[in-house]
Amino acid sequence: MGQVQSQLIEPRPSVPKGTHPVEERAYIIPSNEVLRMYQAVHRWIKYRSPGGIIYGRPRLGKTRAIEYLIRTLPNEFSYDLPIFHVRTLHEKIANENNFFQTLLQDVGHSIPYTGKSAIKRSRLNKFLIEKGDNSKLKRVVLFIDEAQCLHEIQYGWLMDIYNELDSYRIAMTVILVGQLELLHRRSLFLETNRHQLVGRFMVNEHQFRGVRNIEDLRICLQCYDNTTEYPQESGWSYTRYYFPEAFALGHRLGDFTEEIFDLFHTIRKEAKITGPLDIPMQYLITTIEYAFLEYGADGLNEKWLTKALWEEAIYESGYLLAELKIQTHHD
Repeated sequence: MGQVQSQLIEPRPSVPKGTHPVEERAYIIPSNEVLRMYQAVHRWIKYRSPGGIIYGRPRLGKTRAIEYLIRTLPNEFSYDLPIFHVRTLHEKIANENNFFQTLLQDVGHSIPYTGKSAIKRSRLNKFLIEKGDNSKLKRVVLFIDEAQCLHEIQYGWLMDIYNELDSYRIAMTVILVGQLELLHRRSLFLETNRHQLVGRFMVNEHQFRGVRNIEDLRICLQCYDNTTEYPQESGWSYTRYYFPEAFALGHRLGDFTEEIFDLFHTIRKEAKITGPLDIPMQYLITTIEYAFLEYGADGLNEKWLTKALWEEAIYESGYLLAELKIQTHHD
């Protein structure tokens, strides 16, 4: 049997320690929810919507989903579609100078720091107009991460940018990504007759969720079996790389779908956590990475994974502690 197994297993690719994407977390799993978010944003851009909100609880993987969309949307529309990811608008007190400096920095302008706020505003407008004008679609797409941190006056500054681009016949789509507070902010704008802000940036909405059912989980696990690969064009998926012998014998991560799903349910039940199951991608990915790194070929070199090992990996991911904190907060 051992002789047969050795014939099935090719030598693993030579990957320097610490550089595999699993170790660096330098990869994105296109989960069902990421694909649903893609479809929503694709629709907003296609029909030239000025904006929309994407909201969900923390740690669901919204930021990684944005990165996936930025990478894939140009394939659908045009490779010269300018898409920017604004990550750092988290000021406790709104400051115009800092606002435009942050935007300049996050869109990749070469001179983000010099000059007063009016100069920075003009510099940003010219930059976005140039990018939009050079695009066949005459479009600019702006993802704003952690958008629940925005102050009302900052929405006004965003609207000024929108109007400036519009005067040059360049359409800007602003996609606000953040937590549930985004919905509360929209309700407040409607109650206080700030309809122009809602009409510009909050017409559309999409709720971003985690892994909620067996099919969602199966898609994620099968990505590690089938669609991941490192080194490129090597034929070595992440599952194969970390468990080459089990993979050669036909074992796949996707085979654990029901077992892992039941474990999350059981762990929640034993901890008396209520509410529907909604596994944040951060903790699911950390669970899988823990299993690979601790038990795989570069760790304890287990032949294959077991229920007990998966249970340990879920606990080590921090999932339970995070859920208990949320439960305590709501109680």
